[in-house]
Amino acid sequence: MTVHAGIDEAGYGPTLGPLVVASSAFRLADGARPTGLHRLIALGDHPEGLPIGDSKKLYRGGAGHDCLETSVLGHAVLGRGHLPRQVQALLAGMLDCPDEEVAEQPWYGSGLLALPLPRHAQAERILERAEHQRALLARRGIGFVDFAVAPVLEPRFNRLTLERGSKAWPLFLAAARLIEELMARHPQEELVITVDRHGGRAYYQQMLAERFPFVPIAVLRESSRHSAYRLDYPERPPVSVAFVVEADGRFAPVALASLVAKTVRELFMQSFNLWFGVALPGVRPTAGYHGDAHRFLRDVAPLLDVSVPRARLVRVR
Repeated sequence: MTVHAGIDEAGYGPTLGPLVVASSAFRLADGARPTGLHRLIALGDHPEGLPIGDSKKLYRGGAGHDCLETSVLGHAVLGRGHLPRQVQALLAGMLDCPDEEVAEQPWYGSGLLALPLPRHAQAERILERAEHQRALLARRGIGFVDFAVAPVLEPRFNRLTLERGSKAWPLFLAAARLIEELMARHPQEELVITVDRHGGRAYYQQMLAERFPFVPIAVLRESSRHSAYRLDYPERPPVSVAFVVEADGRFAPVALASLVAKTVRELFMQSFNLWFGVALPGVRPTAGYHGDAHRFLRDVAPLLDVSVPRARLVRVR
């Protein structure tokens, strides 16, 4: 069998809130076609099954909370056998982001992990659609494996960005950590991993070599829109890693990873806004993006560097 996985992010550009990088993985039986997997994107938010697609399109400017949550929690049912009823259960096994690190940020603290789920969709409908999705995948010789999440909270994002001189590094290192985790979970299966390309960077051989220094890396293709590599470990089947522009609109595992990353970041921001709403009643919530983030920082100025250290709140880039 072959495992097809995808990696995408949410929150690379904002001034406030975490960067969240996520992966999702599907197992294809012998003879199953990858096109049968990727065509799931064409179904969109079909009333049966679970929606898979570019999170920016399914989210529709905030109107798609139900859609995103249905997909992410429904796939959690398929991969883990149960519906997460709290954020802590959804985020179990977060990579490089222990609960203690979450608790150090007061706007997340224990409040984030205790948030109940689902928050927008109906639990019964999620379970029903998950079973439809299981049957749909089975007819195509596909099984959903699971997803994983690697949040990069503000202090760590700032530290890595300043150390490396670019915010591309926190993103790449989180993606590499997810690649490493996929290899650990699937030691005897061929892995085909597609990553939604990071910003304007087109070539990744040197970065991969730094992160995986003891494995030969073959360059399969390098172009302005699609760069592909193969990690040739002697003790396991090959691992293919491709960085592709707009992969979240073409590859189902990347599309699902984008939904997971977006949903998880939204949960972090809900906790963020709830905390500031209590600390400074009447303050309008923010999504954390540049223009509104500066409005928000003006609104919460009485708290900055008094009960809220600015260096732990605001991202450097």
